[in-house]
Amino acid sequence: MKRIVCVLAVAAMLLGAASSLFAGGGQAAKAPSGPQKYRIGYLSKNQSDTFVKNISDALLARAAELSDQCTVTIMDAQGEINNQIQQAEDFITQRYDAIILNAVDYEGCAPIVDKALEAKIPICAVNTTTTNIDKICYVGSNDADAGKIQAEYLRKVLKPGAKIVYLEGPIGISPQIFRRQGLWDNLINDKSMNIQVLDAQTANWKRDQAMTLTENWLTRFNNNIDAVVCQNDDMALGALEAVEAKGLKSKIIIIGVDAIKDALAAVKAGRLDATVFQDAAGQGRGGLDAALELLKTKQTKIPDKMIPFKEVTKENVDQFM
Repeated sequence: MKRIVCVLAVAAMLLGAASSLFAGGGQAAKAPSGPQKYRIGYLSKNQSDTFVKNISDALLARAAELSDQCTVTIMDAQGEINNQIQQAEDFITQRYDAIILNAVDYEGCAPIVDKALEAKIPICAVNTTTTNIDKICYVGSNDADAGKIQAEYLRKVLKPGAKIVYLEGPIGISPQIFRRQGLWDNLINDKSMNIQVLDAQTANWKRDQAMTLTENWLTRFNNNIDAVVCQNDDMALGALEAVEAKGLKSKIIIIGVDAIKDALAAVKAGRLDATVFQDAAGQGRGGLDAALELLKTKQTKIPDKMIPFKEVTKENVDQFM
């Protein structure tokens, strides 16, 4: 189990930089002596995911700004639900003051919420949700909206009867469930468009897996694909590599979600057709702010902090770079 432990220092803030200590595979900044600060545990689903790492970076930057109020410990589940459950139990056993959950699985991580609340430890979710999300504060976006925005874009660029393939995130995680729902409700189920989904498979948010799947699809369907629709940008960039290698980019639309740096550059260059902006910085900073609000108000539930998705194309990409 990989641990990334971060304790942020007031002294380092006064110097304008954070000190770091590496031990046991983790990273830390040592807190000074003084009044007890809130200890907040952050459960990250997978730090190897570009967008998830961006959320964590924003959360840590916010923690540095608020180092007189809290320390933050990050645990990386590496995409494994059992890792995340054990990490949550560790936070609970160690009596952390609050927990921020970036859930690995929509259903499987629901017990984390229940166990934290039973232990009277405030918990909030960031970016991904659980089946019992109604019990706690959620900081993030409505993933069905990402699918809806993709659908609205594809309506403009695809003809009725178009053939698409669909790259999904890990099956069972909330973005995979609801981004698919948004696309299906607003495009695939529309009989007037008659969009044909040739295949839909998970590439687990991974660029290399998406490239391999897309290569296989191009062979399997004799290059007769009109669009590759992807639930995140890393997969969209992997699909783009496969399509460009075949010299087919002028014929195949590719769209992702997240608006990560590499994807924005590809959109600006005219290589990637579109993506959907998701505010990693807003989610990371907002997650920590929500945890502190729970602690200061002594509540277990505060209003959700919703951050909207936005369509990104070559026409408006400069606004997001």
